[in-house]
Amino acid sequence: MTDPLVTPVTRVVRAAIFAVVAVTLSAAGHGHVTGHGLPVSVLLLTCTGTAAVTWAFIDRQRGALFIVGALAAMQPVLHVWFGLVPAAGAHAEHGGGTAAEWPTVSMLAAHALAAVLCGLWLWAGERALFTLLRALYTRIFLPLLLVYTHPCVPDPAPFARTDLARVANPTQTLLRHAVARRGPPAIDFGI
Repeated sequence: MTDPLVTPVTRVVRAAIFAVVAVTLSAAGHGHVTGHGLPVSVLLLTCTGTAAVTWAFIDRQRGALFIVGALAAMQPVLHVWFGLVPAAGAHAEHGGGTAAEWPTVSMLAAHALAAVLCGLWLWAGERALFTLLRALYTRIFLPLLLVYTHPCVPDPAPFARTDLARVANPTQTLLRHAVARRGPPAIDFGI
């Protein structure tokens, strides 16, 4: 059974958010190590490609392990890709950023830590999104769907009213079953 909340719109939004986080994380690390930024066209192309790859894997809500693992697996791919791209503002004779081609242990640790933290952040966001969508679906969409599919509600039975003009004296009718007891309660003095 497919989840009714996984629509093409939610898949596009989730893929775009994942791509932006993955590419930003990798581009920030690349820019920090090389000291050069990347061209905007390369970042947009990379975001589009990452979102297209991500689209294939988000056919349902995913758990923390999957999201963290996917983000961690994407980092080396993006690291190598950014190492092949010439830096923005760099001269053509310098070529790609050679410092980013061979990662050091500290760089791998930084990528891994950032991937874990960002992956947990994405997982919490996805869980919150699906919680919100489920609440909206069950509390707003389904009741409206029921009203739309069953619009004919039978009229309630007419309210039976007593015609007070027929009653001779309404006060006597109301007080017929009333009991009047006056005076203080009887006290037993035990004499």
